[in-house]
Amino acid sequence: MSTQTLHHPATQATPDDAILRIEHLTKVYGAFSALSDVTLDVQRGSIHGLLGENGAGKSTLVGLIAGMRSPTGGRIVFDGHEMQGADVKAMEQAGVFLVTQEPMIVGQLSVAENLLLGHWPARRGFINWKRLQAQARLMLEGVQIDPNALADDLRAVDRRKLNILRALFSGGRLIILDEPTTALTMRDRAVLFDFMRELKSQGITFIFISHYNEEILDICDAVTVLRDGKLAGGSDTLADMSSAHLSELVLGRGLELFRRDRTRPEGEQAGNSLQVDGVVAPNVRVQSFAIARGEVVGFAGLLGSGAKEFAQTLFGLNPATAGRLHADETHVACSLPTTPSRALARGIAYLSDDRRRDGVVGLLSIGNNISLSSLPALSLFGFVRRQAETSMIGRYFRELGVKAPSPDVAVDTLSGGNQQKVCLGRLLATQPQLLILDEPTRGIDVGVKEDVHRMVDALTAQGLSVIVVTTDLDEMSRITDRVCIFLDGEIVETLYGDDITPERLRQAAFSSPITEEVAA
Repeated sequence: MSTQTLHHPATQATPDDAILRIEHLTKVYGAFSALSDVTLDVQRGSIHGLLGENGAGKSTLVGLIAGMRSPTGGRIVFDGHEMQGADVKAMEQAGVFLVTQEPMIVGQLSVAENLLLGHWPARRGFINWKRLQAQARLMLEGVQIDPNALADDLRAVDRRKLNILRALFSGGRLIILDEPTTALTMRDRAVLFDFMRELKSQGITFIFISHYNEEILDICDAVTVLRDGKLAGGSDTLADMSSAHLSELVLGRGLELFRRDRTRPEGEQAGNSLQVDGVVAPNVRVQSFAIARGEVVGFAGLLGSGAKEFAQTLFGLNPATAGRLHADETHVACSLPTTPSRALARGIAYLSDDRRRDGVVGLLSIGNNISLSSLPALSLFGFVRRQAETSMIGRYFRELGVKAPSPDVAVDTLSGGNQQKVCLGRLLATQPQLLILDEPTRGIDVGVKEDVHRMVDALTAQGLSVIVVTTDLDEMSRITDRVCIFLDGEIVETLYGDDITPERLRQAAFSSPITEEVAA
């Protein structure tokens, strides 16, 4: 991005004073305390990290700051003014804006129209398109986004930028970013961080929410950690802060990272769970691939390399035009599944990288979500056998350790990590032989992430085969038995055992340094 100054109405101020002061902030719902006696300062012109497990109180805190909720006790002071009883509109007028995890844009409008949404200039009752374009071009100087481009056609990182710029145009001086790197490639994360640093240099302040310690250490000037609705710790400087220390603050204990035991007893992985040959699909040309029972295989490669596409081909999301599949060690070959329903019928299950869009039905209960993909097997003469369904739901609710009072709770009330457990439960209920995990720990906290790793490891001990596609190179190095490297739709290299390290993966899967990405 150009270092040219971006144009926005925010005012410059000295970097040494607090633009936001939170004093003894408390939020109580009945007998439940969502936030208790939290005090912190956010310095003007800084990037302040906010870290904590799902359910730690992060959403409650930023909801109070943004005016979406009213505190039970305590004070919020912004730019020297107490914001007692301020709602969203009042906080935005003061300069506080919340940018949600999912970019709030109108896809069928242009970038310029989205940028000035709610502020379109008018003349004599008609939109002044010439002035709208001029204002948008001014705001976009140095950002390299076409004001005439359709918002739906933007890259994910440019949609994030558009939301931030829209907040700046509306007078934003403190911008809260709720997990903005979700679904971004490693390259796009670097682009977003450079964009944030440029705005910080102009006096804009950010509160940055993330589940990734490395992101906090990379981009933030200070950090606050919440645990169980209370202040667990933090630092005004991250110079001496380590990832291990952050994890200990988040969890209240040292984090023991899971590492898969690759020295399996002889015979434990005897026989192939699945083999495919001569696979041709959009962006996929794989001559042969096999996975053994109980094996975990990683797929890695640059964006568009074929790693994600091949995983989706196996599940029928990227239908193959050629190829044969052998399963259950049978000698009978069949065509690859062309739809997800056919893949499920053949014992292949797929966990999407976007659980909000493809993983859960938010308005349904936990139980309904768990049984959703198994309804044909639970039905007799077109009627669901309720007793069998209830028994199955109870089993996976308990075994996966979903944190909720009962399976009757709506799934959209759960944290991201618990929603991911529900997604896994829905797939495991179909009794698959092959489980494909696409970014299985994206957007969940460090503790639940390790729980998922151990859960998958336990399933492979029972013979389940697993394919993992992830942008997290450390995760890939710790949970896989081998990793297939993709390029131009083909498997060009395979790493085994001790060769599977983040450095070796980066070297094998990337054509340029770390700013590239693995199979996003």
